[in-house]
Amino acid sequence: MTPKAILPHTGFGSIKFGMEEHEVSNYLGDPDETEVQDYGEGAEANVLYYDEMGISMSFDKEEDYKLVEISFEKENFILHNAIKVGMSKADFLAKLETLNMGDYEREDMSQDGFDDKELYVFEKENINIWLDEEAITSIQIGPEWVDDETIRWPINFRDDED
Repeated sequence: MTPKAILPHTGFGSIKFGMEEHEVSNYLGDPDETEVQDYGEGAEANVLYYDEMGISMSFDKEEDYKLVEISFEKENFILHNAIKVGMSKADFLAKLETLNMGDYEREDMSQDGFDDKELYVFEKENINIWLDEEAITSIQIGPEWVDDETIRWPINFRDDED
């Protein structure tokens, strides 16, 4: 199977940031599981899990329950035609040298009790890449932020096709 492209600031395939839960379900069917994540002080998100596909999607209350984050946890998705889940840390870092993903921050999560976990944060592209035991375990993407309060949603996402 050819990996499906992860599109920074956009989504993947017909799934675009800004969609509502029912719109995503029209394309992907019913999720395997749903969860409400409570972040405190009234902030929450509905999360849809599609286990077989290896993806989860968050719909944030603050954004009228629109799609604001996608997590990819299987190698059937690829970022910049180069990075995917399962890739070794060495191969990932080598690919970063050839890609124009901008500055990033590396966080060692062992101080937070997560031994062997690292997080690479690409703020400009709104991408988080999680590594565990020297391999990528998750790629998370979100929409483009114009400023601290404004999201630039993908244009005409309801008209796009695969």
